[in-house]
Amino acid sequence: MAQSQAAKAERTEPKKESVKAEEERQEELEQVDRFKLTFDDEVVKKVTAIATRQTEGILGMSGSIFQGLTERFGGTENISKGISAEVGEKQVALDIEVIIEYGKSIPNIYDTVKTNVSDAIHEMTGLEVVEFNMHVEDVLTRKEYEEKESRGTSQSPNTDRVE
Repeated sequence: MAQSQAAKAERTEPKKESVKAEEERQEELEQVDRFKLTFDDEVVKKVTAIATRQTEGILGMSGSIFQGLTERFGGTENISKGISAEVGEKQVALDIEVIIEYGKSIPNIYDTVKTNVSDAIHEMTGLEVVEFNMHVEDVLTRKEYEEKESRGTSQSPNTDRVE
């Protein structure tokens, strides 16, 4: 019976080696948590917007109706309109909505934008773009786009005026 009690005590007592290993693992986890670099979604969206707009054939970014109204009625232009980003600790998933210049190859523009955005995000943040979706909202000539943009800004109401 003395042997069975000793065996039972041996099974219930944690071995010193496993306790030490567990303490070391816990210490490593605590050290990892002390040093952390994170990015707000807006930072990744802005990098995406700038890299996208620098691509030949992209006239502009498209956004929701609400964003367009905000800009028209005195709000500032949101550089990241038309961009949705899910930012993790090491990876990013992006959806963008764009306006393409008429006569340009949309598949070529997609490949170029995807490469430019992925490179810019990786260089600036170290994050990897694991999903990239581009939705073409409209196709316009450069002249049509410029006219549309100038109409949008010139029709802003004067909010200081009382009628």
